Amino acid sequence: MHIERRVQDWLKAQARIELLAAVARYAEMIGKPTPPISMKDTTTRWGSCSSSGALSFSWRLILAPNEVLTYLAAHEVCHLAHMNHSARFWKLCRSICPETDSAENWLKAHGLDLYRYGAKGRGGSAKPAIF
Repeated sequence: MHIERRVQDWLKAQARIELLAAVARYAEMIGKPTPPISMKDTTTRWGSCSSSGALSFSWRLILAPNEVLTYLAAHEVCHLAHMNHSARFWKLCRSICPETDSAENWLKAHGLDLYRYGAKGRGGSAKPAIF
């Protein structure tokens, strides 16, 4: 339906705006240049950081509480400093984003619900990882 597509396009644009702002803020906090970002419709990850430093996010994060969206931005930005999930990575993530633990808990409890919108043909059974 035409309206559904327009709403989804608007949500994607909003996700990009919000994530660009959050990524820029967190990149500045850790002394890194703002990396390029892309928006995807993933079913296995909420975000990712490539070896070249490009960040990718699920547009569906715009449907989550703001602290979840900003946590994912912080999480992926921290991969610019530590390309792993080491203790140093988590220390950095929690230092720039105190909401890390509560955002992860929200995603574990409610993340699958984000796939209810626009999930035609998927059955909603895929459960993405937190990161």
